[in-house]
Formats: sequence, structure tokens, C-alpha cells
Amino acid sequence: MRRPPRFGLVVVALLLVLLGAYTAYWLVVARRITDAAAAWVQTERAEKIDASWERIGVKGFPFVCRVELENAVLRDGRLTPPPELRIPALSASARPWDFTSWRLMAPVGLSAMLAGGGERPPLKLTAHTVDGVLMADPEAGASLWLNLADVSAEAGEVVPMSSAGAWVILPAKPPRSHADPALGVALDLRQVQLPGMTSVLNDTIDEWRDAGGTVELDNLHLNWGGVGATATGTIALDHELQPIGGFSGAIEGYDQILTGLVQSGRMRAADAGLARLALAMLAKAGPDGRPEIKTAFTIQNGQMFLGPAKLGKAPRIAWE
Repeated sequence: MRRPPRFGLVVVALLLVLLGAYTAYWLVVARRITDAAAAWVQTERAEKIDASWERIGVKGFPFVCRVELENAVLRDGRLTPPPELRIPALSASARPWDFTSWRLMAPVGLSAMLAGGGERPPLKLTAHTVDGVLMADPEAGASLWLNLADVSAEAGEVVPMSSAGAWVILPAKPPRSHADPALGVALDLRQVQLPGMTSVLNDTIDEWRDAGGTVELDNLHLNWGGVGATATGTIALDHELQPIGGFSGAIEGYDQILTGLVQSGRMRAADAGLARLALAMLAKAGPDGRPEIKTAFTIQNGQMFLGPAKLGKAPRIAWE
């Protein structure tokens, strides 16, 4: 009976050693992930952020580390009332040799709640399915992309939308002053049925406003029925916590905007007629041949202006 060649035995032994070492490495990594999650919960609790889950586990051996959470809940106690996020099932997957990229999956969706206060109704956001990617780099910062399908927002009235895409970019270092960007956000909302707008923020906005807080919109694109707009600009809050800002860009379908303002009672028909004349003098043919206005939209002292045309009073936000 022939014995196996000695070289073959050496190869088999070496493979067994490597497999054993990799298995030990994977198990150590899995344990460190759960320990890091527990440590993160304690750290955030000191910042009044409460995170919890019923069960956590790490699966996917040998080529994936997949962290699975059941009934995860996140509450931000820094705000009053505290907003709450609930995810029945969440998984985050990464390669054992690359923890800078994580694939996120919430196959049964999520729900977010913010209790009402005063005249402000409660806000509820639900999504049937969620997936995304988290990129984390100590030097470059973190970026999060999420795709939410079959989304419904409720704030007194239900606002359904077919899908929502969100991109959030966090710098590697916190901002040193209010002039430095704290984060970047991009949203892509599709087929939104918007019956009205309701405020959902609370008094903590005072701190942001007093620190000179502003929101910079680098690229706004709107397609709403026959109205289309692209713009860049800045929005902030005045001393009465009402919006002020300025935007520059192009608008198609301005006539429908004026018609809507008249029908909603926000603008008199006579004022709309004068505004049409002023805007018509500014309009030029756009890329698709429709009349387009390249001008500025501003909100100041409670009034809205489209170029030189006064559109009427800006909707007033009731924070309480």
C-alpha cells in the first residue's frame, strides 16, 4: 500500500493550520464586534442617547461578518420630546479584512416617531424596506447611503411617497465653529403626495439659531406636477424662529405657482396678475422650450419674493 507523498502531508497540515488560525481570527473579530457595540451603547448613554436591542449576534463565517440585531430601538434624550427609531430586524455586513464598508439591510423596514407638543401633531415615518451602505474611515470621515421603499410620513395628514434616498456625510473631525460644516445631506424623494407642511422641531432649535446655524443647499432639484425648479442657496431662522433665506436658480411653471397661491387664498388675484407681468418679462425659453425664469427666490421679513415679484406672506411656523 502506497503512503501519501510527504509533500502532500505537509500541504494538508499547512492548510489545517491556516484554517484554524483564520477560524480563531474570525471568532475573535466577532467577539470584538459585540464588545464594541456594548461599549458604544454605554458611551452614547452618557450623551443622553439610549440604544438597545433584544438580541445581537455575528454570523457569516467564513467570508463575511454579519451583525444581526433584533428589535433595535434608538432614542435621543437630548431633544424634548425625544425622537425614537425602531427597527425590528437590522443586519450590517462587512468583509473580515475590511471594516470600512458595511452593507445595511432592514428587510421589514423601520419606524420613527416624534411625539406631538402643543399645537404640533405627532410625526411618524415608516418604510417597508430599507437597504444602504455605510463607509467609515478615521481619516476621511463617514458617509451613509440609505434607500427606503414604500415610505409614509404622517404629521396630522399622511404623506405617502414611493421611495426616498438619503446620503449623509460626516466629517472626520467635529466642526470648530458654526461656520464649519457639521454634516452634508442629500435627499431624493420620488412621487411625493404632499397635502401640507407641519413643523416637527422643538425649542432646541434655539441653540442652533443662536450659534448662527444655517443650512446650505448645494443642489436643489424639484419636479412637482408642472412645476420644475433647480436652485442653490441658504436658509436660516430669524429672532422669531421664522425662516429667512435666499436661493438662486431656474423655475419652470411659475404660472402654476401663482395660480396655486391664489386658489389657496395666500395671494390676491390682482397681485397675481401683476406678478405674471413682471415674471413674463424675465422668462426665456428653457432647455425643453418651456418658459423659464433664472432669478432669485428670497424669504425676508415674513414675505416671499420671486425676483422682483412679491408672492405674499411666507407660511408661519408654529413651533409650539
